[in-house]
Amino acid sequence: MNNRTLCSRHRFTLPAAMIAAVFSAFLLQAQELDECTSFGWANFDGQTKSDPVSGGGKVAPVEVTTFAALKSAVESSDARVIHVMNDVGNGYVGKTGDVLYFKSNKTVIGVKPGITVKCSFQVKNATNVIIRNLIIMGPGNSNSNQNWDAVTIEGTSKRIWFDHCTVMEGEDGNFDVVKGADNVTASWCKFTYVTGGEHNLSNLVGSSDNESQSHGKLNITYAYCWWDNVHSRCPRTRYGKIHVLNSYYNNVGDAAFAGFMSNIRVEACYFENNVGNPTGLISTNGQAGVFTIDCNRGATKTDGYTTVFTPPYEYKKYNNSEVKNLVTKQAGPTLTDPTKCGITSIAAQSGHDTPATTASSLYVKDNVTITLNLKQGDELRMSLLDLTGRSVVAMNKKNTGTGSITSSMNVKHVKPGVYLFKVRFGDRVITQQIVKN
Repeated sequence: MNNRTLCSRHRFTLPAAMIAAVFSAFLLQAQELDECTSFGWANFDGQTKSDPVSGGGKVAPVEVTTFAALKSAVESSDARVIHVMNDVGNGYVGKTGDVLYFKSNKTVIGVKPGITVKCSFQVKNATNVIIRNLIIMGPGNSNSNQNWDAVTIEGTSKRIWFDHCTVMEGEDGNFDVVKGADNVTASWCKFTYVTGGEHNLSNLVGSSDNESQSHGKLNITYAYCWWDNVHSRCPRTRYGKIHVLNSYYNNVGDAAFAGFMSNIRVEACYFENNVGNPTGLISTNGQAGVFTIDCNRGATKTDGYTTVFTPPYEYKKYNNSEVKNLVTKQAGPTLTDPTKCGITSIAAQSGHDTPATTASSLYVKDNVTITLNLKQGDELRMSLLDLTGRSVVAMNKKNTGTGSITSSMNVKHVKPGVYLFKVRFGDRVITQQIVKN
């Protein structure tokens, strides 16, 4: 598994009398992980490995409650971290109505599950963009306009990360990446239509066989995604190296189909029996290939390409038998506290320690181990406090690496009792209740 930050959807709240400030703590649980750091093709600049997508970085968040405020923040030339507090947008038809034209260096997060933005997301010539925990809704395709997609990524856009979003009811399509865009990851996303129709077309990659600006580009990761009630384009591709990982397909006509000069790696996915064609070729007008690896259905089909590309990044892979349960529970805007990321796990570490069994305490005997996503130079300060706030054990260290860093604090000689384990790193403070055996 690559050095990605993982944070749980459980939040521990401590009584105010225990400590002056109350902070959130996250306990890693095997089947309830959500990613807080981008991965896949989004972490590349073209074919060159780069840092994770940072979006608006560490600028102070802006809370928005109206579409006008969201539009102003998204279309600003400055870096922005934008917290969407409630449903916004009145939708669109054709090319009339609400639309967001993204500028570079933006983070847009729905602060709780199920927040809906009714508009078209247009990401054109923008880089370093994060969009998380939102329902992005179009008008459906019952009209004859079929112009704006729910999401379009195009031009020189690259290093784009969509995570835990539901993209639905796109007028022309749900989520298109075209005309020279590159380095996109969609993780834990659901693509769907509520209404029926033959134009329920979801994910187009490349809009023409004569799209010279897309040669060598349109490299996309779809990881842990869910396609539901879609006619086709799940995805339908041109040009790029497309990685479809651990994704779930239900009530789909044509799923992953390769077109001109595209190479699709469909890996450990689960296709229900109601999926008409899990994989296929759109045309034989040039190199194309769709390669099925460890899926429950589907076949490898090639024209020109004879071997599947190997992703230049590490990733977590589940068995296809696990995919339906994982994806249907976690895909879409399911994050209860998405604005707090950085901690991977807090765990007891000793052969005699008792694993945490409740959301209030962690039972330990010898060591407490914490895994964090840190940057070089970050100061990590760990302390164990009694319930009066007195420090019992403390440890400070300067981080020398970047990425997922694991550190332990020995508590073997601490008297049995209830304590607070406090961690400070960067501008964050996290507190976890500890029961010392």
